[in-house]
Amino acid sequence: MLGVVLSRWLHSAAGNICSIMHWAIGFRELGWEVWIAEDLSSQELAPPEAPGRASPQEEYWKATVEEYGFHSCECLLIDGESAQLEAFREFAASADLFINYAGHFTRLDLLGSRTVKAYLDVDPGFTQLWVEVCNSDMNLDGHDVFLTVGATMNRPEVLVPMLGREWIPVFPPVVADYWRRKLIEIPNVSADAPWTTISHWYGYPELEWQGRRYAGKRESLMKMRFLPEELLSPCAIAADLAPDWKGDDYALFLESGWHLVPALDVCKNVSSYLRFIAESRGEIGIAKEGYVVARGGWMSDRSVVYLALGRPVVLQETGWTRAIAPSAGMQVFHDIRDCAEAIHAIEADYETHSQAARALADTVFSPRGALAPLLEKIL
Repeated sequence: MLGVVLSRWLHSAAGNICSIMHWAIGFRELGWEVWIAEDLSSQELAPPEAPGRASPQEEYWKATVEEYGFHSCECLLIDGESAQLEAFREFAASADLFINYAGHFTRLDLLGSRTVKAYLDVDPGFTQLWVEVCNSDMNLDGHDVFLTVGATMNRPEVLVPMLGREWIPVFPPVVADYWRRKLIEIPNVSADAPWTTISHWYGYPELEWQGRRYAGKRESLMKMRFLPEELLSPCAIAADLAPDWKGDDYALFLESGWHLVPALDVCKNVSSYLRFIAESRGEIGIAKEGYVVARGGWMSDRSVVYLALGRPVVLQETGWTRAIAPSAGMQVFHDIRDCAEAIHAIEADYETHSQAARALADTVFSPRGALAPLLEKIL
């Protein structure tokens, strides 16, 4: 069986790399032969850092495919050219499956006629609104099936335009053992370690559709401002929020008891990203307000990494509970008060929830639990 995972990862933060590798390594662990491919123009490349060197993006690509074991199964197209183009073309011509992460890969002409071309939506609700409201070209055309990490995007109560397409939900997969091994040793988390979240402060610009507002991350974060006071225990945000930004968000969150950690430090590489999660008590899974309004069941690829490392998750309701019931290791919240209550309940029996978190990563969100059923549907 052959497979292709195509992605857009150059200049990505560590969380994005993990998200993409969940899929690439996940299919590889299921026994697929997997290639990674990317296409971009030379205008997107930064100048080399020294004469005779490749661009920073090309060097980053080479280092990343080496690190994750794809050095002989990769193709970086620049202006349509690559030293690996012919080998990739030969492989792609007979591949069973092509997964286009967020629709970034545009060279569908390189794929075989029998290849199932799957679009992977990683921003359920926003992807569809960008097309409907903003007239953005999200490169949907040319694909045979449309996958989404919105766990309930196939249900009638979802409040986003479907664009005349059937969206097939799939849980975000996680290669749990791989990340555990990469961390080398998972530390014993102290009782006074913070509950954490990792986020862009603003995320996406606000959109409006049929009289509803689909806002970004700041709106959701502001509603959780007083969580440390509710919990009487430490909470931390790894974000791009800076003290000199316009407005007083930084000072307000400090005053409310949040620890503010520069996201550049946490997400500079996968090791620091995994370490930050492992040193957390658990995740406060705060969703963009647009995900909550859409009811599409968005679930975060960060949350499954927390689960893999044995860190419980308290995840904001986006509709996901209609696809998987909250349980030990992964609880739901709607507002600040029941978020605090869920965390208190977890802390009352932390070891049970920690073990349950790992079990969820090893079963429901594993490649066999999330990806294998998907293959039965689309192949």
